[in-house]
Amino acid sequence: MGLFIRLLIVAPAVFAAGCATCRPVPLVSEVGLGHLLHPIEEPEHVECPPGGVTPAQQDRVHVFAINGLNPLCLGNFNGMCNYFRDQGFTNTHFGQFYTYFWFADAIHEIKARDPEAKIVLIGFSSGATNAKWLANRLDREGVPVDLLVYLVGDFVWNTPASRPANVRRIVNIRGRGLILLGGLVDGEDIDGARNERVDCRHILAPSRPEMLKLLTEELLALAASPPTAADR
Repeated sequence: MGLFIRLLIVAPAVFAAGCATCRPVPLVSEVGLGHLLHPIEEPEHVECPPGGVTPAQQDRVHVFAINGLNPLCLGNFNGMCNYFRDQGFTNTHFGQFYTYFWFADAIHEIKARDPEAKIVLIGFSSGATNAKWLANRLDREGVPVDLLVYLVGDFVWNTPASRPANVRRIVNIRGRGLILLGGLVDGEDIDGARNERVDCRHILAPSRPEMLKLLTEELLALAASPPTAADR
């Protein structure tokens, strides 16, 4: 199993080495099976930071979301991304495990244009492992990540690699674990992170109202925060 997970992380990077300008679009991005089976349950209320958040502040937040081994989007993670766009975070990018390899180049371009841009990585299910890999790559390349979210990343453990030095805030959300694994594997709490539990099946996590509320409030708080001195 460990070898299989490592192959899922490394294979897109190897492909990217010969495809530096290629930026494929996921076959399913707007509507998937999850749109019908697990529709988005919008929260009744989302807390906004004191003083509010302007559209200009939201435009400087760039969200890069990586799906798990779920090419037909059964978990409706793409629906979660659409929800963020509807809340004003229009720079939200959805990637599958076979398309996310270009995210690093896009982040470099964004930071070159706007050093005060805020970068968010969200990984769902096995995509959390890919998000961890991407955060570590950006660490080696000297690029800060403002927010890293592990969304039911059942194979994300409390190790130094799960909390790279360039990441300013980590939100680690754990669920009941994959049914295929009998719920026996559900990751670990991570030192220094905001560790949360959601009482739902693994596949339902992206569509739950408490999840959307939590993550939207994190994005709003990030948008409202002043840039750090290192970004200026």
